[in-house]
Amino acid sequence: MVRYLAHAVMHGGKVYRQSIVELDGERVTVSRFDGEIHSTVFVSGIIVVAPQERVTTVNVDQMKRILGRAELIEEAIKRISRYVSMRNLSVGDGEKPTLVILQK
Repeated sequence: MVRYLAHAVMHGGKVYRQSIVELDGERVTVSRFDGEIHSTVFVSGIIVVAPQERVTTVNVDQMKRILGRAELIEEAIKRISRYVSMRNLSVGDGEKPTLVILQK
């Protein structure tokens, strides 16, 4: 199991601020950060839960560019959320999730 804390987690069309995301095989859990949890990796940035089969290196590179060009993390969150929505990069039924880690 992998566990990360990030400024924002995008999953299922929603944005979760200051949250922890866990990926255990094909099961994704997003929970609010309430305190330190052992073996949690902090990501200074955004994590997008995306379908492994459909997310491309072009998608990842574009999201990294959006993050890099934003002056504020809030601006990056809004722009990346819009990008994910427009490209339909939410995990659908029967799709295997992967975590796209975008560090600021």
